Amino acid sequence: MAQDNLTKARGKETILDCLRFWAAETPEQLAVETTDHGKLTYAELARNANALAAAFGKLGLKPGDRVAIQLPSSPEFVTTYMACAISGCVLTTLHMPYRQEELHPLIAFAKARAVVTAEVGKYDGPEVMEALEGEIGSLEHVISVTEPTIAGQHHFGALVAENVDAPEIEGAGPDAEVALCFTSGTSAAPKGVIRKQTLMAQNARRFGEMLDMGPADRVMIAPPLTHVFGLLCAGNALMSGATVVPVPIFTPPTYGEYLTAMRPTVVYSAPAHLAATLKSGVMDAAPPETVRDVIVGGSICPPEVAAQFEARLPNGRVGCLFGMTEALLATQTVVTDAPEIRHATVGQLAEGLTARIMTLEGEDVTKGGEGELQLSGYSILPEYLDNPDANASSFTDDGWFRTGDLASIDESGNIMITGRSKDIINRGGIKINPADIESILDGHADIVQSALVPMPDAVLGERICVYAVLRPDTALTLEDLCDFLDGQGVAKMRWPERLEIIPEMPMTPTKKIIKPVLVADIRDKVSD
Repeated sequence: MAQDNLTKARGKETILDCLRFWAAETPEQLAVETTDHGKLTYAELARNANALAAAFGKLGLKPGDRVAIQLPSSPEFVTTYMACAISGCVLTTLHMPYRQEELHPLIAFAKARAVVTAEVGKYDGPEVMEALEGEIGSLEHVISVTEPTIAGQHHFGALVAENVDAPEIEGAGPDAEVALCFTSGTSAAPKGVIRKQTLMAQNARRFGEMLDMGPADRVMIAPPLTHVFGLLCAGNALMSGATVVPVPIFTPPTYGEYLTAMRPTVVYSAPAHLAATLKSGVMDAAPPETVRDVIVGGSICPPEVAAQFEARLPNGRVGCLFGMTEALLATQTVVTDAPEIRHATVGQLAEGLTARIMTLEGEDVTKGGEGELQLSGYSILPEYLDNPDANASSFTDDGWFRTGDLASIDESGNIMITGRSKDIINRGGIKINPADIESILDGHADIVQSALVPMPDAVLGERICVYAVLRPDTALTLEDLCDFLDGQGVAKMRWPERLEIIPEMPMTPTKKIIKPVLVADIRDKVSD
């Protein structure tokens, strides 16, 4: 019977259809569980999502309207996602570390009509959104998970409670848009990708099957649900009738607690999660005995980190995947492959995708060479939303998507990511656009020119180093620089962590900064 149900669920056209199927078949099965943010059964999740969708309608939200969300990974987050799938609204994700400086261009670009937020620690999301509501013409409704203190804002729990007995809404259907996700590091010129419900289900079907995921699984998700990685992994679990176990906000102690106390069987993580947790020593006291598979993505995972983490799993193994906002989850290692394949490659392409490797000169070196990984197939974005410049630069003349990642493919079809060709800093899986921050720093009274470059780091993969040319007879410290960025409303995760003062920038004849020179310089200094 269990296998029959799994087969039926995987035949559904949307994640919402799967949710409602499992709510009928296994109503008391936990759909979402956290340690201190609550839990929901499948029946409760389906009921609450329908209630919230009904509330959206009463607020005047219509199919196609964007509902932004800035919450920790939680039952309320998953409820909002499914409410959008029911109502036809488009979930628009905003990362928790973002502050007003980063949020404004994204919410304005999306033309969001509502936003779901909360007070989290010292961050007052409702207060920030109240300020943005006054600046962004489209934004009409602020929905707070924590008790609202600002007049006119809505309480999430009250909206659900008031509509809990609403008749079941049919749902927007497989061709409806359901999510708008932004590529990491873009705010001044957002690169947003809209996805339809059917595509999210197709991706979940493929990757749920790769791990033989089912109702008995507990799927721990360390990447935030605001990231397409985390959101897709939640879909994998819901399609399979498993329990989503999202880590609300990552810290090594929290991660270690979830590995043991929450008894996950499948764990999705970024390399930075593994490296930081290993270095913290929190796994030494209690090994995670229930873990079967740890799947690592978001950035390149050093093979030694994967091997060290696997050594701490009494009954588990570590594999890797590759995905992008523009491609969804695209590859994954085969769980039964040898460790050297699971740890050093991102595995093979999912069904429905094709890859090729091209040199910068346009030579196809797919068989045996290294170059840019280019993709084609079912999950590749048709275009970025309202960004013709990005569309022009991200696709080849013959229609292939340029990932910006350097890669090679072995004889068995396993893909190895070897680097990146784009000028983006990948700080623990969060991709940061240097131009956004450079434009702010160049407005500092004492800075003549600035350039941000990636600095190698054993835990995060890369940190941010800023090179600066100062006005004569001035001085600047890293603390001064970070205080300046803080005053400009820039999130801490985008602050540089090293400052190098130089007399002049290396420049091309056309007066462009030659960043590879700076990258080589900081690598030499870090390795010394």
